[in-house]
Amino acid sequence: MKRVSAIGLAAAFLLVAGFAAAQDTETAMANANYKVSKSSIYSWCGYPGPCTNPASALVLLEKQGPYEVIIGDQFSYQIQISNRASVDMIAVTLDDILPDGFSVDSIEPKPDAQSGNRVSWNLGTIPAKSAKIITITGRASMLGCLVSNALAKICYELPLPLSTRVIQCNIELTKTLPEVVDICDPIVMCLSVRNVGSAPATNVCITDELPEGLLTLDGQSKISISAGTIPVGGYKTFEVKLKATHTGEFTNTARATADRNCYSTATANIKVVAAELQLKAAGPADGYICTPQPYQITVTNVGNSPARDVVLLDSIDGQKVKIESISDGGKARGNKVAWALGTLEPNESRTVCLTLTSTVPGAIRSDFSVTGRCVDPKSATHCLTLSGVPGVLTSLKDSCDPVIIGNTVVYTVTASNTGSSESRNLRYTIKLDEGMEYVGGSGVTDITAVDERTLQFAPLPVLGIGETAAWNVSIKACSVGDKRFTADLMTDELTDVVSKSESTNFFQPTMAIVYAQ
Repeated sequence: MKRVSAIGLAAAFLLVAGFAAAQDTETAMANANYKVSKSSIYSWCGYPGPCTNPASALVLLEKQGPYEVIIGDQFSYQIQISNRASVDMIAVTLDDILPDGFSVDSIEPKPDAQSGNRVSWNLGTIPAKSAKIITITGRASMLGCLVSNALAKICYELPLPLSTRVIQCNIELTKTLPEVVDICDPIVMCLSVRNVGSAPATNVCITDELPEGLLTLDGQSKISISAGTIPVGGYKTFEVKLKATHTGEFTNTARATADRNCYSTATANIKVVAAELQLKAAGPADGYICTPQPYQITVTNVGNSPARDVVLLDSIDGQKVKIESISDGGKARGNKVAWALGTLEPNESRTVCLTLTSTVPGAIRSDFSVTGRCVDPKSATHCLTLSGVPGVLTSLKDSCDPVIIGNTVVYTVTASNTGSSESRNLRYTIKLDEGMEYVGGSGVTDITAVDERTLQFAPLPVLGIGETAAWNVSIKACSVGDKRFTADLMTDELTDVVSKSESTNFFQPTMAIVYAQ
């Protein structure tokens, strides 16, 4: 005890602590000597006081700990009692009240007593020119400032605060997509991550699993972006270009993560639309040469997006085809006709017309196609068969007129094809008036008497364009009168009989008797 009285020391030390929420370091440490570095804060109090320089104290109470910690991360702070005097300090005790919001993991050396947040150590003797250190390790469970005050009774109280700032990582991710986009246009997706916490966000990474139907421009279905470290209040923004493989509505969620289980998600929607063209061409399936053949072509946009720069094309394949008329500003070049239809809104239709002729029988093929910007082309093929018109002209001629009863007259039946195609299976039926008697006949086919007043010519298989065929029929005049020789013609091309008649006068001369005088 002699040494104690020699240096005037009390036999006990007392440490009290409290938690100051939402305080800054300057407020919490207003009555303390302290220094702050980037990573730690150091405070002291000494006897005799006021002790503005730690080196001048005989008894020095010091605290040191981290300046900032992440909530939930383990950290330590130290309390040191130094005997700077030349004599020993005896019966030294120290009390510490742990702050609220601080969870203890370990205390070294262990306290001799503990009640709630209050812990006590019997440190015994601190030899001259030596010190004792207590290390307290734990975690902060709430934001703000942890403030610890130690009171050492060395003839008077020595307040010694320690402030530790508790911080937290918190990030916020935003994702934007256009509401509606055409399937051929690139899709610009914006991903932005912001540090809205009170601690730097480290090892920030953004990932996005794209839904089926969306890909990056290089064909990837997953996006992974390393954003590194983002300071408090800072943000980083990234643009990613996507493409759609089909139309539809798409929804997906991106995720941003950082160290210490820090994360955020963001969801966006997009609708992908497209134009779709429908082509319909109508025209005659068959017709005749040298007659106009009309076509009607309709283009319809059955999609849900405007079809732009629409062009309709007709490629015509046929012999001696002549384009007679084109509607709606279509342009002909050779055997091709093109229409520039411009923009077709969804459900809009455009109809154009075309008329052509040909002087040659045969097939005419029209290949229609329609194209536009950012649409699938459509095509259709139409076939027209043109035929010539067979025109068989029947002529009848009697060898003499009038004819004396009992004499014979010869009728010549001539068939001439003056049309534009051959005629097949020509068949003549000859009808005789009463008083006309069939004697005989010849021609390109056989002649048969069906009955007394009906003759039948055997069918002529083909009568070509410009060709003629003839038959001669001998008839005996049997009774007086104006008699008719009728030829009924039927061919494969005709749907009804074509008749031709020749009138001949049969007469009996009156005999005049003259007597000599």
